[in-house]
Amino acid sequence: MMQQPPRLRSLLLSSMLPRLVLLVAVLSIILFALSFHFIVKQTDQLQQQSVDGLEQDINYIVSDTTRQLADLAANDIIINSLVDFEQRDNYLPMFFRSLNLTQAKSVEFALFDFAGNRVIDKNWNAVIPDSLSSAWRQQTLGSSNAYSSVSKYGVLISVPVLLRGVAEGALVMYVDSLQSLLAPYPRLTNQLVTDSSGHVLFSSEPSLITPNSSFSDFDDSGYAIKKADWQNLTLYSVKPTITAYREAAWTGIVLLAMIVGFVFIILHMVSMTGTLAERTLSTLYNDIKNRLNSDDKTSLRLDSEVEAQELADIREAFDKLIWDLTEVSLSNEQFSNVLESMGDMLVVVDQDKQILLSNKRFDDFCHDQYGEKNGILKFIMQKLASSQSNELTHFSVSTGQERFVHWTKTSLADANGNIRGDIYVGSDETEQRFLESHVKVLTHAMDEATVSIIISDIKRVGQPVIYVNSAFEELTGYSREEIIGHNCRSMQGDETSKQTVDEIRKAIAVREPIETTLLNYKKDGSAFYNRLNLTPVKINGEVTHYIGFQQDVTQQRQTEQYLQDAREKAEESARLKSSFLASMSHEIRTPIHGISGVLQLMASSELTEEQKHYLSLAKFSIQGLLHIVNDILDFSKIEAGQLQIEENPFDILESLENLQSQYAIMCQEKGLALHFHFDLQGFHVVQGDDVRFRQILSNLLGNAVKFTDSGCIEVTTSIQQNADNSLKLLCSVKDTGIGIAQDKQSTIFDVFTQEDLSTTRKFGGTGLGLSISKQLCELMGGDIKLESVKGHGSTFSFTIMLEQADEALLKPVHHSSGVKREKGKKRKVLIVEDNDINQVIVKQHLNNHTTLSAKSGLEALEALNKMKVTFDVVLMDCQMPEMDGFEATKRIRNGEAGERYLNVPIIALTANAMKGDKERCVNAGMDDYLSKPFDAIDLIDKVEHWASIERNSEESAVH
Repeated sequence: MMQQPPRLRSLLLSSMLPRLVLLVAVLSIILFALSFHFIVKQTDQLQQQSVDGLEQDINYIVSDTTRQLADLAANDIIINSLVDFEQRDNYLPMFFRSLNLTQAKSVEFALFDFAGNRVIDKNWNAVIPDSLSSAWRQQTLGSSNAYSSVSKYGVLISVPVLLRGVAEGALVMYVDSLQSLLAPYPRLTNQLVTDSSGHVLFSSEPSLITPNSSFSDFDDSGYAIKKADWQNLTLYSVKPTITAYREAAWTGIVLLAMIVGFVFIILHMVSMTGTLAERTLSTLYNDIKNRLNSDDKTSLRLDSEVEAQELADIREAFDKLIWDLTEVSLSNEQFSNVLESMGDMLVVVDQDKQILLSNKRFDDFCHDQYGEKNGILKFIMQKLASSQSNELTHFSVSTGQERFVHWTKTSLADANGNIRGDIYVGSDETEQRFLESHVKVLTHAMDEATVSIIISDIKRVGQPVIYVNSAFEELTGYSREEIIGHNCRSMQGDETSKQTVDEIRKAIAVREPIETTLLNYKKDGSAFYNRLNLTPVKINGEVTHYIGFQQDVTQQRQTEQYLQDAREKAEESARLKSSFLASMSHEIRTPIHGISGVLQLMASSELTEEQKHYLSLAKFSIQGLLHIVNDILDFSKIEAGQLQIEENPFDILESLENLQSQYAIMCQEKGLALHFHFDLQGFHVVQGDDVRFRQILSNLLGNAVKFTDSGCIEVTTSIQQNADNSLKLLCSVKDTGIGIAQDKQSTIFDVFTQEDLSTTRKFGGTGLGLSISKQLCELMGGDIKLESVKGHGSTFSFTIMLEQADEALLKPVHHSSGVKREKGKKRKVLIVEDNDINQVIVKQHLNNHTTLSAKSGLEALEALNKMKVTFDVVLMDCQMPEMDGFEATKRIRNGEAGERYLNVPIIALTANAMKGDKERCVNAGMDDYLSKPFDAIDLIDKVEHWASIERNSEESAVH
């Protein structure tokens, strides 16, 4: 009686169990060894990081505090306090009280002069050894270098207060201990700082090691210590060794639990696999028997050294089937139809390797190969000579691509077990291989993508996540296991926009794509702004999934918010700057006007020739000062974006001729020839900004006269008409002066720049003229350039854009001679001016008229209401206490001074020169505008002009 073969499940378990035990033992040893090594190494790296971090903290505190002190030492307040002895007590104490550079609770500041005497201090109670005091004084006051010291006496940092590169004083910060400076910073381990003698300067755990104690007194048994030197100090990281062993023990327990679980899982999988294989093979066996009984025949032969019961049954059934097929005629039509309908290739050969039968798929395959059918079959048989199956690579003639075919060989035997040939079955796996490769590429590409990708199944309840890539894990902190099978609502929080979430739900409900940004939360609870792009995926025309691309745009949002804050600060800065410039314009022009007015009064008195010469020098100085003030204000207005180019018609030929007349006198005084050349192409009247055009040309002419001692100056002006009928003005100023060196020409148009310091000392100037001219040219659509050779003169050329204008649009110029006046008629003028000097000057200029003065708008209204006489003209200052000129003018126009003054001529007297000042005067109801400093002739002319117009209108009304 034959022995019963073992079951398949028993064979699998008996084969796998010894190998599994060995594998688990080896893996356990390796994992325990690697874990212990990793923990020890990680502990060492953590201590090294702790030491490095401590070194970086000390470096940062010293260097950053030194830099901040240096910035403070460069502040004008500190520098001026060393030279302005009289005024520094007014502002220096407040400045020192606001100092706070570190997080230390006790910090002391002091300012010392060059002699080492303390000028002012904040909380200065420092007791410093003579050696340390001498060291910082020698280094900072003696060598003009910054100095820092960290020792048991505390932390001392000093920086020089430099004046022209030399230390005029020193700014010193002192903290009594390093402990107070480093205490606020977080620590990875216990950290220490000692000096060269082992004295503890800092301890992150005072309960373990007390600051100001000796490190040699510390018992380091049971601790891992890492140290590093920094200057004259030693930095330590101290960590208990028991911590590393505890981590190793817990890691071992976790690994052991994982390994035990892994063993049980594998055993269960092997048992289940064996059971499933038994069930499958048994089913197959029953199916084969049923088909044999119904005459549906196939052939298969399986050989094995150790056969399971199920496999033996299959072999026996198939042996019977193959024998039955051999007995039947191979040309049977029904059998041929079965072969032709097979999805695989099939060929049957006899013992002489001659083809007995092949189906159409095999024949088509041979036609698509190089060579004949027998040669192809020979190649296949050679490859399967030593094995029952093999995957072979073939070349397709029609496609030019490789084809991958899995061939299986089965012996053909009769009922007696005699081998009568072989059966070869080929399965074309080319398309499957391509699809597998394509899927692998796509999966790898998605998994390695730097953009977070998430896929949800919207057909299932809850729309769970079915895929996330590695970038998603890095972005959110959730692992694949934690998020797959769940909805991503877990990433939303209280501050997530409900409106945005509703928009996403609506888009998914109607199966539409959506791109939006919403606030999400990572696994650790930190918030981030998520740029989400959801795209529907269709299968057979139906949306079944959504793929989402996520990007962290938190930094972008923060940048946008930072830019918004910066924009608001810039706008506020521009507003404050505009207000400051308006105030400075008024404050500077007011005293200049006072000086100019007094000089004009002196000029009208009897003077000696020497006095007249002195007076002319003073007038020249005033004009130079006013020119500098105007340049600075123009530059400030350009920088603040408040300078606008006017577009008014003007006679350019008249402007050029006026400039020629003006500078001809200056050239004549220096013995220079001045030549003007015009080629205006008939365009005498153009539209543009006449004032800024004359300012540019005046700057260039002024420089040419200033830097030319002999020779001539040539001004060439031409106009070209463009295709769009716009005009391009080209103007050049050529001189025979000192010229400009080649290496200085690239910066000559920069702010506050002249060729060198000797030029400034010899010729003077602010260095703003050329910079303003360049920016004015650019604002007018042009440019400016320079050609010069040192010692051979310079040529400045500039262009601006103009428009054609009708001569009829020119505004008529009002001359005093054109107004009907009564000769010798005294006018009654009310002078509203808060400055006593300006009152005196205006009264003296108008000494031929009757004047009355008021110091504010309120006094002016009171005078107009109470005085019985009727004033012909009101001269109104704009900036005054109690009530300014704008408010006073509005009230006069509203009738608060009586009906007789509703239309009284009001002339503004203002020291402002900012954009919009003239418009403000007009809007307030003023009739004319005089900017300080003004000439007496202009004042008298405007007073008599407006007084005559008012009187003539009254007479006309009467008649």
